[in-house]
Amino acid sequence: MQGDMHRCAAKCCDDAHSSLEEVHRCIEKCSEQLNKAQNQVQGDLGHFQDRLQRCVMQCQDNIRDKVGPNTTDAETHEYKNEFDSCVVKCADTHIGLLPHMLKRMKHSFQ
Repeated sequence: MQGDMHRCAAKCCDDAHSSLEEVHRCIEKCSEQLNKAQNQVQGDLGHFQDRLQRCVMQCQDNIRDKVGPNTTDAETHEYKNEFDSCVVKCADTHIGLLPHMLKRMKHSFQ
């Protein structure tokens, strides 16, 4: 895709009859598809990261709800283990989403 964009832009530059403005417009047009693809990937990755972050924040909230002023060291240790387990579950769940996300991205580029 990137190679196609550069070949297209090179053809724009090779046109000796076009004005500088026309060459710039031509190059921008050549870049549209690649820019759209990059924006799609960035958007999908941002959405994925947001979902993962929300999951981890929910783990934090669940533990915070359990912690009180009289929480013992043993309970603190137990809550840390619960939090770690919750975060691992978040990671595993979201890793499972990656193949579908990649498939969707590839499909949108065709």
